[in-house]
Amino acid sequence: MLKIILVTFALLMMAKSAVASEILLHLSGKVDYPGILSLQGDGHRMDNLCFLGEDAKGNVDSLYLAHVSQSGVPEGKYRISQALPQEQWPEQTFSRNGALRFVAQSDEARKQLQARSKFGLVVHGRDFYPLAERLTSNPKMIRFFSDQLFEQLSLRWGTFRISNWDMDRLHDFYKRHVTQPLDWQVKVVRGDPAKIKKTCEPLKVKRKVGD
Repeated sequence: MLKIILVTFALLMMAKSAVASEILLHLSGKVDYPGILSLQGDGHRMDNLCFLGEDAKGNVDSLYLAHVSQSGVPEGKYRISQALPQEQWPEQTFSRNGALRFVAQSDEARKQLQARSKFGLVVHGRDFYPLAERLTSNPKMIRFFSDQLFEQLSLRWGTFRISNWDMDRLHDFYKRHVTQPLDWQVKVVRGDPAKIKKTCEPLKVKRKVGD
């Protein structure tokens, strides 16, 4: 009986671990509210990290957002990836104020991305100033190098922007819980545009007459 209990417990733990570490990108195919990122692992969750639309300030690849809107969401399985050697990125792995890369694994997703010369998708913040500071000793050149890093990123990846506030939260969660990146399942699915907009649209405050 004890052996049966132990085997059952082991199977339950294996089943739990198989679904416990997952990253989901719900993409709307819209340029104004492109999607939502969520993570679940080790009993912890982070939900509703909203991708910013083409009108957001800072680095946004509006051309890629328009491409997804016209050609469809690159649905399928992905995996967490390091920076590509040809990017000459300051950090190989995901770091604060950096970029979280997902390389496509599913054939259909890979074909769709390759049509735009992309290896996969990436999540990033408003700018890369902390990384750019490592590339120059001239404070006036930091913005230039930050823009260069974004250009290198968008050249090879389909980019999705989140706020710097959410980027800090994402990095903190990642650092605590993503100890084995290859154990995490990454999926891109088509999300409901109306639900994504409702989640990500800024609250509108109604003013009273005379305010």
